[in-house]
Amino acid sequence: MNLSQIRLLVEDFHRSVAFYRDVLELPLGFSSEEMLFASFHTGETKIEIFSRQNIAEVIGEYNLPSGKQPHSKFLLAFSVDDIDERYTVLKDKGAVFLSEPHDRKAWNARVAHLRDPDGNVIELYRHPL
Repeated sequence: MNLSQIRLLVEDFHRSVAFYRDVLELPLGFSSEEMLFASFHTGETKIEIFSRQNIAEVIGEYNLPSGKQPHSKFLLAFSVDDIDERYTVLKDKGAVFLSEPHDRKAWNARVAHLRDPDGNVIELYRHPL
């Protein structure tokens, strides 16, 4: 597994993109208004901005009580060669998954999500599909 991205899960996508692009002057590699997603190239590991509400739907945090916000603020994304194999190995070791491996056609990737012991979200992905 290789750490590929640190994904910040933000409330205000446009304000966050403007901060990283205009204030920190990080080079914007890709941005999608439709997915509320942006990627900044910072060397080997990218920093990505992603709507907290959008990722909440993917990892199952969308059925929260009224007034509650998704609590995930960042996500570590690891590139793996075989999502299904890594899923099985980690599950056998006791990892608690939020989602089984599945294809995300809009992302052109196969992904699975789990939490670490403190509740931080980890994404395993294989790109492209």
